[in-house]
Amino acid sequence: MITTLSVKVKKNGSIELLDLFDALSLELISRVPGLLKVNPLFDDKRKDALLIKEINELICNKKLDEQLSLAKNCSLEFKMMLTDVIEKLIRYENR
Repeated sequence: MITTLSVKVKKNGSIELLDLFDALSLELISRVPGLLKVNPLFDDKRKDALLIKEINELICNKKLDEQLSLAKNCSLEFKMMLTDVIEKLIRYENR
C-alpha cells in the first residue's frame, strides 16, 4: 500500500512528527506502535517505550477528534437522544 502525504517541510529539511501524524489516517497511525515494538528506533528501550506512549496518546486524541466531528455533524434529534442516554448513564452511575 502506498500513501501520499502532504506535510510542511522546514527550511532544514526536517518535518514535525505531529504534522505527519495529523496527515495520517487513524488506521495508519494505529499500526505505528506495533511496528515500533517489532522494529525499535532507539537502543534505549525506555526511549522507545516513551515514544510508543506518546503515539498512543495521539491515537486517542485523534479518535476523540473524530468522535467530536461526528457529534457536531449529526442531527438535532440524534443529539437529543444522545443527551438523554448520557443523563441516564450519569444517574445510573450515581446510584
